[in-house]
Amino acid sequence: FQWFNALVFGLVDASLGGASKQEAFEEVTSMKAAALEYTKSKEEWSDDVGLFVHVFGHNTVNSLHMHILDMNALGPSYYKDEYRNCPVDAVLKVLREEMEVELAASLLSPNAQISSKA
Repeated sequence: FQWFNALVFGLVDASLGGASKQEAFEEVTSMKAAALEYTKSKEEWSDDVGLFVHVFGHNTVNSLHMHILDMNALGPSYYKDEYRNCPVDAVLKVLREEMEVELAASLLSPNAQISSKA
């Protein structure tokens, strides 16, 4: 269930088969790269590409998928459902920030091993 909702990426415990925040970051980064590669290969797409996921509570499909939009060719349904769109870059930003917090906490932990060479 961890992959249908971007709000829990990297939060499902590994003992339950969950991916780490780093693995989630890599997965979303790969999805973004694939989407941009696809749009780049299509002449009819502009360079203004929007990449979005829908988070739980605003989703209609309970599986991981990315909405890939040409922001220069939006129709009325975009504006009707705009509130559902969470930019993929926002997901990546939060995952990056959470990884930085975990790293800082691990470095400040009294159990952290600090090695010094004399």
